[in-house]
Amino acid sequence: MIQRVQSLFFFFAAICLITIVYTFPVLQDDSTIYLLKTNFAAARLFIFLSAALSLFAISQFKNRPRQQLIASVARFMITIAFFLIVFIHKDDKVFGIGLILLIVPFITLIAANFFIKRDEKLVKSADRIR
Repeated sequence: MIQRVQSLFFFFAAICLITIVYTFPVLQDDSTIYLLKTNFAAARLFIFLSAALSLFAISQFKNRPRQQLIASVARFMITIAFFLIVFIHKDDKVFGIGLILLIVPFITLIAANFFIKRDEKLVKSADRIR
């Protein structure tokens, strides 16, 4: 259900991830800009998988524990991509804005998890009243 807050966070995370891949440089050299769409195939794969999982989580609105698991896996994939870029491809390059912006979808997935937990508490309290 798209009207739930966590669904909007999942959608925003997916849009941010895809935007980072195509527009923002993740590393910069003196004269070269490194984008995810042309370089870093493994990191790009993890970013796309995270975006796909975020979109898939929207359709899993009836199963909140599965949504939480999907959000955790998507965050883990963003973390793997971040560490692949930082520790493997660093070599005298400066971090670009795209690498810093990877924090935004990570935080939105944390916020989605928070609202999923809040929904779960609300449903449990309603079951207790019945």
